[in-house]
Amino acid sequence: MYREKFLSTVQHKIAHEAISPSELGFQYELTEMHDLWNYAAGLDLSRFSTKKAEEFVQRLDEETASLADILSAQKRTWGIARTSLNLFLRDAHYNRYLSEVNDLFLSEHFFEIPINDTSAVALRNQKSGSKLPEWNGLHFFDKEQSDEYQAYATSLAKELGVSRVNLGLFLWPGW
Repeated sequence: MYREKFLSTVQHKIAHEAISPSELGFQYELTEMHDLWNYAAGLDLSRFSTKKAEEFVQRLDEETASLADILSAQKRTWGIARTSLNLFLRDAHYNRYLSEVNDLFLSEHFFEIPINDTSAVALRNQKSGSKLPEWNGLHFFDKEQSDEYQAYATSLAKELGVSRVNLGLFLWPGW
């Protein structure tokens, strides 16, 4: 009983910390933020424990579509949903309790770097990042653009010897 309550509380806390207005460009009302937080807090993280890339991507795509569906029509975009999920999954992976109980380490190399204003600009500022699609914000970010950014992030992460999900740590201004 205590363990389940503890893990649920940790997952709620990670949802609130990971999916922040600043990460999403300060563009969402509190109601929208609650929808994002509640979705992440209720997510079955064990679904992302896999050694198969296809399974991981399929689950991430399914959850992205489900999350986008619960957002208001004005805020319902693929980019907002995907970035919110990737922010949450990254921080859940970084949390010892959630990562261990859900075996998230098995799929670390499939996790995506969360793409938002900061990471998109940082990737575009890399030596060959100028070939990436122009960044117009999360409202206009779609699967095709994401695939291009993620492919580039994969090659950059490989150069640095880190997992793609950890690349954001190396892209902070001033790093």
